[in-house]
Amino acid sequence: MMKRSFPTFILILSLISVVSCSFRRNELRWEKEEIPCLKRVVILGFRPVSPIFKGSSYVRCPISNNTFRGERVSKDVTTVMTNLFLKHISNNKYFEIVMPQMVEKEFWDLYQVIDNTRKKELLLNYLRQIGLAFDADAVLLGYVFRWEERVGSDFSAMKPASVSFDLHLIETEEGKVVWTEEFDKTQKSLSENLLEIKTFIKGKGRWLTAKGLAEIGIAGMVKKLLKTQRKCKK
Repeated sequence: MMKRSFPTFILILSLISVVSCSFRRNELRWEKEEIPCLKRVVILGFRPVSPIFKGSSYVRCPISNNTFRGERVSKDVTTVMTNLFLKHISNNKYFEIVMPQMVEKEFWDLYQVIDNTRKKELLLNYLRQIGLAFDADAVLLGYVFRWEERVGSDFSAMKPASVSFDLHLIETEEGKVVWTEEFDKTQKSLSENLLEIKTFIKGKGRWLTAKGLAEIGIAGMVKKLLKTQRKCKK
């Protein structure tokens, strides 16, 4: 009996491994760098990214240069994303933040140029200059690549929500990226993927809206960022 059950056991392990790898690709990815202790951070919020070329279904992050399945994202969506991020980070006990509205007010021209800059070195220099102007240690900037709304209700979805975005921390001393997170996820049912249990629990057993799915990603990003500041003496 042991000989006959062993191949089945190996097959199960293989399937779990494949599903696990698939799940990790859609989870938060954290590039571990030397993150400085932060006292003041400029929050630029989230920006839209247009498709690579007309008719394309892929977009590219101007900072990481990674590509994502995407679409044209409206300003309303990036406003929702920025507000969600501020909701989770505004009351942190580690560093002071400079709000996006302040940056837009003081650097209107540069604030607009950022959305049209595709050369990474130039973009990082712009971000560094903004950070220095506010005497900040770093600048936080994110991009939204995809925002597909759920079709259906909380308990019956014909089409699940799907979102994709990232977040970057650029330190102002040298103008380099010291921390990056990506969230690229389409909600799946437990019958499709047992490893969806975390999303299932966080969503209280419901099919999430795009905003609800995005907030899970943002909450995780903020949690990981703030965790890097626990070692710092204030």
